[in-house]
Amino acid sequence: MQEIRVGQLDASEVNFDATLDGPTLTLPERLIDDISGGAYALDRQKSLEREKYPHDDTVGLSNTTIQRILSSMVIIVPCKNEAPETIEGVLSGIPNSCVVILVSNSARTPVDRYEQEIQMLQRVCHRTQRRRAFAIHQKDEGVAAALDAAGMVGLTDPADGKIRNGKGEGMLLGVALAAVVCPDMQYVGFIDADNQVPGAVHEYCRIYAAGFALVPTSREHAMVRLRWASKPKVRDNQLCFDGEGRSSIFVNAWLNRLVKTLSRKADNKETNLIVTGNAGEHAMSMELALKLRMAGGYAVEPFHFIDLFQRQGVFAKQADKDSNYEASTHHEDNNGMSTNTKPLYQRRDRAPPIAPLVTSTAHRSLEKPVRILQIRTLNPHFHRPSDDQHIRGMLESGLGAIYHAIGA
Repeated sequence: MQEIRVGQLDASEVNFDATLDGPTLTLPERLIDDISGGAYALDRQKSLEREKYPHDDTVGLSNTTIQRILSSMVIIVPCKNEAPETIEGVLSGIPNSCVVILVSNSARTPVDRYEQEIQMLQRVCHRTQRRRAFAIHQKDEGVAAALDAAGMVGLTDPADGKIRNGKGEGMLLGVALAAVVCPDMQYVGFIDADNQVPGAVHEYCRIYAAGFALVPTSREHAMVRLRWASKPKVRDNQLCFDGEGRSSIFVNAWLNRLVKTLSRKADNKETNLIVTGNAGEHAMSMELALKLRMAGGYAVEPFHFIDLFQRQGVFAKQADKDSNYEASTHHEDNNGMSTNTKPLYQRRDRAPPIAPLVTSTAHRSLEKPVRILQIRTLNPHFHRPSDDQHIRGMLESGLGAIYHAIGA
């Protein structure tokens, strides 16, 4: 069984040094705890940075290293009816060396918003000759037929034969397209189309690259998940820099309670190990992306953790090890959930759909360990405000992914 390591970092400073081969992105070195309670320290890179700043607890990454990884990365931008100027800002913020895949589920009538998005993407590409970009609509009948023929029948709606609505469905479509049109790419990242700060988008991509530079992908699967510095909200005519979103605060809490339950140690305290349960901005090695299952809708991000736990046999191992376990404040029902900690949404008929990209390995353990780096950004995350119905849907999907996976 391979191990899963989840850690947290801060992108607290960016140093520029003319004596090196370009700007150097520096990340503080932190201890990374894994879910088994052990510890893993990042290997220190012996470089000129170390010699110049021997007491600076940072890891230095040259611009050459960052650019090398960015040139091997596909950035997928799922979008639905966003303002064209907002999407253009997002695409403009993505480094030119990255390949861009725009996956749209925007309306085609009465105004063809997808056609507008294509024209906007062409303008962005025209400004930089090196830009490679692709666009696809989620309701493309030809793509749906191809995926259906490939065995991904759960991705399409039997009523019309088209790919279902949902963010997870769009992301899966983007990964499938990337694997076909960009077989030489080693990494795939995701950026939401509602980000209103192009500079933040650029930072996100460079953080992806920095995270991958810290993980030897030849020996480990890698995933980088971003923890935003803050999610600003306007309250009483004041800008408040909240640490977590309205959905993330609950999804993260329940994922951490799950981790605590799985460890079940006498000295185990509440953990805040997982802080990116709903991280729309995340990236992974293409090898891992083609092996992970993806949940439909807004369950896609928290389900990454669930799928990794399932693949490593964490649930089965814990059931065998602690079948008679009973804590003083927890009494489990036959679904493996404690009766005093059930999620708000328990309707089994609403289980998030799961569509594995590689069906032959959907339930197999991964061949290599998995390293998940959760990196805090410098920029706050400004995006289009969501209404209560949208937040409720995200909560239902995220908590449902946890609940249904455990009960499966």
